[in-house]
Formats: sequence, C-alpha cells, structure tokens
Amino acid sequence: MATPGTTRTPDDTDTARHVEFFFDPVCPFCWQTSKWFRQVLRQTDVTAHWRFISLAILNEDEDGAVHDSHVVGTKLLRVAAAARDTHGEEVVGPLYEAMGTRLWESAPDVDGPVEGDAFWDTVSDHQQAVVDQLPEILEEVGLPTSLADASEEQRFDKELRASTDEAMERTGGDVGTPILSFDPPDGPAFFGPVISTTPSDEQAVELWDAVTTLAQWPSFAEIKRSLREPIDNELFRRLGAA
Repeated sequence: MATPGTTRTPDDTDTARHVEFFFDPVCPFCWQTSKWFRQVLRQTDVTAHWRFISLAILNEDEDGAVHDSHVVGTKLLRVAAAARDTHGEEVVGPLYEAMGTRLWESAPDVDGPVEGDAFWDTVSDHQQAVVDQLPEILEEVGLPTSLADASEEQRFDKELRASTDEAMERTGGDVGTPILSFDPPDGPAFFGPVISTTPSDEQAVELWDAVTTLAQWPSFAEIKRSLREPIDNELFRRLGAA
C-alpha cells in the first residue's frame, strides 16, 4: 500500500498502468466512480483514457423521464466527441468533470424531499438545464463555445454506438456504466466498481488495489449486493434521495 500523499511507481504493484474509463455523464453512479478514479490518478502513475458509452443506446426501448435523461447523455457525449475530434483526447477528461459537476454537484432550489416520479422529473429538468449551460461549460475548460452545437448533430452517434459496442464486447455485455478496461484492448474489463460515496484518498488507493487484484484474476466475474448507502452528491442530497 502506498503512503497517503505519495505517488506509487511501477515497482510498487503489478497492476494495470493504462485504464480506459467508459462513461455516460448522466449516470450518477458513473459520476461517483469517476470521482474515486480521479483520486487514484492523483496518487498513482496510472494513465487514464476517457471513452464513451451511451445509456441511450443500451436502453433504446426506455421511455419517460429515464429516456429523457438518456437523451441528455447523448447530447453531452456528442459534444465530448466533437471536442475530442478537434482538440485531442486530453480534453475529454476535464470536459466530463465539468459536465458532471454541473449535473451532480449543483441542484435546483426545492422545498423538502421530492419523491416518486416527481423526483426523476426534477432530475430530468435539471439535466436539460445543463445542456443549455454547455457554452459556459466549454468556456470553463478552455474550449470554443461553438462546440455546443454538436449536441444536436447526429453524425456523432455512429461513433458513440461503436464505442458502446466495444465496451460491451470487452465485458461480455449485459452491463451499464461505468466500465473500466485495464491495459486495453486485451486486458480485463468490467462494470464498476459501483460506489455511493467518495472515499478518503488513502481509502481510494486501497479500493484501487482491491479492484485491480480482482480484475487480474482470469476467472473472476462478479461480486454484488443490493444494499448501499445513499448516493453522495449535491443534487440527490438537495432532493432528498435515499
């Protein structure tokens, strides 16, 4: 285990040095995992490559508020794809972080808990508002505000589908977001870890060690439980989500 605040070298562990993180901005669990993953990146020599996976493509038969949320994800991913095509892969991570911060670490003013269908309707409305904030988000990370127009450009959907299909092929399918792919394309890949809260920096590295140990075990497939703590982000806290 690394001492908190230090950077580990390849001699410290034989775990993966390159990781592709497949994300859809509108998945709250993906956002929680990405916050943990960024803690890992700050404390290790792991190199991140941020890739696209579309919940809209994985759930094409959905309707209602969930469908509306996935449509927002498609719009945000189109902008991320356009940014990568014109400014390079290195802009994707900061752009996802800026999008996720607007989606999950801010919230509308509400009186008391919001429950049932009204909860997801409120989340959907908030996410739609974030699409309107795309010029501000792009400016925040030093990208041209004109890239916001890509949110309506379906020409990027072929790329999103190809990336989503690739993520499914690596995991065997029947999973969601996030997906971590170790030393791609031939290393192991899996859905998760699904976490609700943000660990300390020391705990983040401990979790990374555990995750990578399991990932490197060829016959390992799944550990799961349905009990969990509430998702710890500002939006869900404000709305009173359990």
